[in-house]
Amino acid sequence: MKILSIRIKNLASLAGEHFIDFEAEPLASAGLIAIIGKTGAGKSTILDAMCLALFNRIPRLKDSDGKLQDMDGSELPTNSPLTVLRRGTAHGFAELTFVAQDQKIYLARWELKRSREKADGKLQSVQRYLKCITDGVTVADKTKAVDISIQKITQLSFEQFTRAVLLAQSEVTAFLKARDNERGELLEYLTDSAIFAKIGQLAFERTKAVASKRKELESFLGNVDILSDEQVTELNLQFNQVDTDYKKFETEKIQLEQQRQWFERQQKLHIDIATKQQAVDKNQKIQQDLASERTQLARLEVFSEIRSQVDQQQELVKIAQQLVPKIQKQQLNFDTLQTRFDAEKTDFTQAEDAQTHAHQFEHEHREALDHIRTYMQEREFIGKIYKSIQNKILALTNDEKPLTTESESLQQNHEKLTGQLTQILQQLESTKQFSNLDQSLTTHLHQLKQFIPQYQKIEDELGQFVQAKQQLAEQKIQLAQSIAQVGTVDQIEQKMTSIRLQRDQFFQQHTKLDSIQQKLTHFFDLNNETVQWHDKLATTTVEWQSVKNKAIEAEQYFQSAKNERLKLHAILQQQRLLHAENVENLRTQLHDGEPCFVCGSMSHPYKMDDSAVSKALFELHQQQEHQATENEQRHLNIWQNIQEKQTQLNTQVEQFTNTIQTLTDKKMAVQSALIQQTESINIQLNLTQSQAEINTQFHIFTKQFEKDLQQCDVQTLQLNQSIKQQQQLTQQIQKTEHLLQSAQNLQMQVQFIVDCLSLDEQQQWQQHSSQTAQLILARLNTRVLQREQLQSVEQQLELNIQQAKTNQLQLENIQKFIVQERHNAEIKKQEGIDNTEKASTLIYKISGVQADKPQEWLAEYDTQKRQVQQNYQVLKQSFESLRHQFEHDKNQLDQLKVQVTQNQEHSVNININIEQWLNQHSNFQMQDLSELAQVSPAQEQHIRQQLQTAEHLLTEALGAFKTMQELLAQHLQHQPDIDLTQLQQLIVQNTESLKSQLEVRDSFKLKLELHQQNIAKQKQFADQIAEVQVEEHRWSKISGLMGDANGKKFRDYAQQYNLDILLEHANQQLTMLSQRYTLKRLDDSLSLAIIDHDMDGETRSVASLSGGESFLTALALSLAIANMASGSTKIESLFIDEGFGTLDASSLHMVMNALDQLQNQGRKVVLISHIQEMHERIPVQIQVRPLGAGASTIEVVN
Repeated sequence: MKILSIRIKNLASLAGEHFIDFEAEPLASAGLIAIIGKTGAGKSTILDAMCLALFNRIPRLKDSDGKLQDMDGSELPTNSPLTVLRRGTAHGFAELTFVAQDQKIYLARWELKRSREKADGKLQSVQRYLKCITDGVTVADKTKAVDISIQKITQLSFEQFTRAVLLAQSEVTAFLKARDNERGELLEYLTDSAIFAKIGQLAFERTKAVASKRKELESFLGNVDILSDEQVTELNLQFNQVDTDYKKFETEKIQLEQQRQWFERQQKLHIDIATKQQAVDKNQKIQQDLASERTQLARLEVFSEIRSQVDQQQELVKIAQQLVPKIQKQQLNFDTLQTRFDAEKTDFTQAEDAQTHAHQFEHEHREALDHIRTYMQEREFIGKIYKSIQNKILALTNDEKPLTTESESLQQNHEKLTGQLTQILQQLESTKQFSNLDQSLTTHLHQLKQFIPQYQKIEDELGQFVQAKQQLAEQKIQLAQSIAQVGTVDQIEQKMTSIRLQRDQFFQQHTKLDSIQQKLTHFFDLNNETVQWHDKLATTTVEWQSVKNKAIEAEQYFQSAKNERLKLHAILQQQRLLHAENVENLRTQLHDGEPCFVCGSMSHPYKMDDSAVSKALFELHQQQEHQATENEQRHLNIWQNIQEKQTQLNTQVEQFTNTIQTLTDKKMAVQSALIQQTESINIQLNLTQSQAEINTQFHIFTKQFEKDLQQCDVQTLQLNQSIKQQQQLTQQIQKTEHLLQSAQNLQMQVQFIVDCLSLDEQQQWQQHSSQTAQLILARLNTRVLQREQLQSVEQQLELNIQQAKTNQLQLENIQKFIVQERHNAEIKKQEGIDNTEKASTLIYKISGVQADKPQEWLAEYDTQKRQVQQNYQVLKQSFESLRHQFEHDKNQLDQLKVQVTQNQEHSVNININIEQWLNQHSNFQMQDLSELAQVSPAQEQHIRQQLQTAEHLLTEALGAFKTMQELLAQHLQHQPDIDLTQLQQLIVQNTESLKSQLEVRDSFKLKLELHQQNIAKQKQFADQIAEVQVEEHRWSKISGLMGDANGKKFRDYAQQYNLDILLEHANQQLTMLSQRYTLKRLDDSLSLAIIDHDMDGETRSVASLSGGESFLTALALSLAIANMASGSTKIESLFIDEGFGTLDASSLHMVMNALDQLQNQGRKVVLISHIQEMHERIPVQIQVRPLGAGASTIEVVN
């Protein structure tokens, strides 16, 4: 991203409109730019405008709270971007032009207005848009769409932009010097890594929640009640018996319901027949009532032949009655209009004569009138010129006075400056030997100022130059030996990369080993569970086989009892028949007083009544059949119970078989996964071994992996130490060579000054360069001041001479103009008098009037002329309108008279036709025609429809009545053999029985369903507990690694990791800025230290850094944060906000070198600082200058 320009209007202290173009000179070619100005002038507002244009946010306001009162009386939050609009203004905007990641140029604009463009108006909504200048299209014009588009084309969020493009140096300096806990908070903000604490906390809470869920499920499992097998069998038997009875009652209910519906149908048919009879009677009465309408309709059909003639006759009578008053009224209006027409005709004739007279006067004296108007226009124009000349004379007189006074003052100043010039030339003779440097004295002086501290610093760091060169040779030998032993840094890094890859492979294998151990535990758990279910299946199968045998035996007993009952029933039936035949035969042969053939009794009580014998015999047979039925039912119940037990055991066998199959499938899946994972890490797994043996084997593998990991770490540490040693030697060599070269370069920079010295001074320079340079610097500073004074006096003297000449020339010109303008005024005055006299003469000639003021006479003449014309036009328009109305009314009156005559003739013809029709229809009189004409065609049609409807309704009613009678006859053919009262009693009894049976059946069914639901719940809870246990095991491991109640564990780990990455980026930047320092993190903490390579790699506290060193370190951290925030986004513009503090000369030199290095990386660096020394070292500046009253202006200087 590259910033091209910024446009600002009425934001904070920046009043009015300002434009900063980074593509125009001198900003375009400058790599380093300073934004300078007093505190509160508005420097940071420039950066605020960039954020407003892109994101509608201001970084400085993000932590503000509270409210402010706006100009319109409303309250605004202090962190609102609306508060940036300058008070007393009604409109402000921020506009940013930049190059995005697609290398296209975009313009982002943020604009705020007040209502009605008033300074105290209500703030309106912020208006934003994003435009692609390259393509000439508007990308977005709504706030939300602009935000999305900005992030898309820049690939930066607001937070990333404030860390990658806008660097708040004070925040990074605070990060550098902060305590560990404060640095952790700042690190989370700067790297946006607060999420890790939440992750650790969530891991802990998730583990706790999973454990709580497992305990809750175990509690639920313990509360599930399961019925025993005997209880389930008993419930099934009871349910089947009750369900059979319920179905019997349901069948009975259907039969009773059919009989009840028959009686309801019969009752409904009787009601319908009565209703239909009433409808027939009603329609017959309607037919009788419509007799008069039927007669009237017949007469109307005959009358229809003459209806049109009768209607026309009535209409003509009506029209004649209306025309009489119309004619009378129209005649009266016409008489009045004719009187008015004659009067206005006379007025119009007089006005026409007056206008003719005026036109004749205008025509005869047109030329004279035109001359008069021309004279008046010329007089008016001459008067304006005369007034303008008088104003010029007055202005010239006022300008003449100050010029005279200024000439006297310039003469006195000239004499004073001449004396100062002579004195300064005498002083410059003391430094005449440096006169050859005068053309670029400031540049040589600047080089000498740089030479003194830099050369002194090099001497302090190197000491004797001979010893420094010897030490440099030794360090090169050490570096060559180290490279011969372990290779170059690149080669060592390649080795380290290989070791890291190997370590990652070991670590992955170690992780896979943990996963395999978990799966092994799960495999053996499944194996044990499968064995248990096999045992249950075997036991249940044996029991099922036993019950099966019992069922066969019980079925045999039941069939035997059933056969015995059938045999007994057949024998008893034969006995009944035989008994009936024999008894009847013997009873007929009994006689009173004779002995019985069977028992010999003389008394025969049953000769006539044998009911007692039949009853006793029936009871005996019934008792035998009941005993046989009970025996059959008992064996049937036993068989059914055994069958239900068999069915239940069969279901259990199927369930156990399915469970075993499911467990076997799971075990095979786990076994397959184990084989794949063990093969991926080259481990042979024998699942036939015991769990303890396999665990011992995997413990050995774990120890070996840990040993391999430790060996990789030791090798990495050794190679890392070698890299640091080579880097330190390389940095020391580069530093020494750099210092020696710098000393030589510094001597060459000031060689022009040394050449101007005398031989003694040059010899002294060789012995004591720094001290001699300071003396020469003082002499050159004196010469610079003297030359500046000389130049200033010469410029003032030259300016004084030029001003005196200009002043004298202006005086002469003014006096000449005054004389000329007075002459012109007299000429114009005389021309005006001549024009007035000519106009007066012409007026007297054409009108005979002596006009002293021709202009007033001409105005009065034009007014009278307009009045005559207007009066003529008004009367003409009125007369023409009245004439048209007169002709119109006359035509209307004639038309009405013609219409009356035509109506009378037509009426006579119609009366003749009506008389002829009445002669043909003797049953009609003229009065009848009038009455029939009163009936409209619509009323006639209504009567006809009324008669047709009544006839149709009567026919339908008769048909419906006959149909209902036939339906009743058919219904009576299927009458049930029971009366309605008995049926209702049976329905009530059936309903009560059904209700009681349903309640009992539902209670049994509910118990059975609850039992099945509990079994399903028990299995569901068991499965859920197994799944939760696996999840609990996984989360326990995760929580053990990074979880705790407040997330501190994982947050600290993540912060240390992020800090290491940040320091790696920072050290890359720090190496390019200065090869002396390297940042490092102290072990197991967030504490920072600095490695000073100039002090044999000594580790120092960051608190011991000087101002310049702190700046370099903070700048490196800022750039590192910017690189991390921007990711892959290319940043070509960098804005560093103030916060450097006060720098001494040495620190300032270090800072400027670092900034030079930074701009050499291809970035345009814009720096905000209060340090005056920086302002002097950065030539290209954006100056923010206060104007007073809280307003500032922006100016680009070079």
